[in-house]
Amino acid sequence: MKNKFIEHISNSALLLLFFMAAVSYNGKLFGRKPEKLLSVKTDVIEILPPTHAQLKALGLSSLSLEEEARGIWKVGTDAENEKLINTLAFSKGIYGFGGQVGVFLYIDKNNNIKQLVFAENNESPEFFESVQEKGIVAQWLGKDYEKMSKAKPNVLSGATMTSNAINRSILKSLQALENNSSSTNWLRVLDFKTVAALLVIVLGVLISYIKTKRKKQLRTILLVLNTCVLGIWCGKFISINILLGWVSNGMNLVSSGVVFLMLLLSVILPLFFNKKSYYCNWVCPFGSAQELAGRISKKKISLKPKLVLILSPSREVITLGVFVCMWLGLASDIADYEPFSAFIFQHASIAVLLIAAFGIVSAVFISRPWCRFVCPTGQVLNWICKMD
Repeated sequence: MKNKFIEHISNSALLLLFFMAAVSYNGKLFGRKPEKLLSVKTDVIEILPPTHAQLKALGLSSLSLEEEARGIWKVGTDAENEKLINTLAFSKGIYGFGGQVGVFLYIDKNNNIKQLVFAENNESPEFFESVQEKGIVAQWLGKDYEKMSKAKPNVLSGATMTSNAINRSILKSLQALENNSSSTNWLRVLDFKTVAALLVIVLGVLISYIKTKRKKQLRTILLVLNTCVLGIWCGKFISINILLGWVSNGMNLVSSGVVFLMLLLSVILPLFFNKKSYYCNWVCPFGSAQELAGRISKKKISLKPKLVLILSPSREVITLGVFVCMWLGLASDIADYEPFSAFIFQHASIAVLLIAAFGIVSAVFISRPWCRFVCPTGQVLNWICKMD
């Protein structure tokens, strides 16, 4: 009984450290400054016009702006009928890794998106370089805004949390401009990738409970679907970065519904239905890829019991180290180096690709080494599930 009590206290302290790391991550908790958490007043986002440098980048430095509505300015004279939009006015609750990503859209007299420029934000410069290289900006330029407002998210370039946030922010702003409304069109949210990801998750729940002689074959099918559909195709997974982003900035169910369902199942099934480490064993794309890699060779490196005993607390120590570093501001980007974003290889750093490759290759000879000895995400989920 005493050991159980001590475990509850330690898990509570560890989760408190996680929340403290989230505040250090972006200076916010659930989208609000810590000092304002108890206030009943909601924060109102200040919608600012572009700076001189942003106007210059938009090609508008010599033209006048007149505010038409919140987040919308007339450009030049009425006869020219050109507009400038700040997407922050229409994209409440849509977040990238570092918070909201505002975009200034310049729409010309022919209703085409002539230019766009990003407002100040907390994303990394490296990410925005990849945004330019992978065509996330180019796909909007020169297009009729009325036609683009009807585009479905799954036909747009971008797979990371932030690139999806950019696309959805622009889409919602264009829809508001056309329809004078910022409401969500749920038919556009449920694109083909989202439906496919949801089906794989539901299939995983069914296979985890089904009792049949063909369970091994069914598990193999699920591992392939997790890796190829959830990971490579959809880029859906839980990571420390995503969890910290949610705790820091809040969460938008429209853009994060699939991953939130993963998190919900990873907590509910272990707590109430005795499915220990459900996400790690039945959903995680990287864990699935490691298990498939392990089937390549039957010859495995046998770790001595003493070595396993020494390594057993390593995952907890590593996770604590990550949070402490973030809390102290020593390495605020340390959470970026989990291997999961390697599935979105177009935007992944070389370091992440190398970590992921090492994890997969080593899994051929050692059973799921990342999951067992390193994974901070798995450790956080384990702490949450021990809060019952």
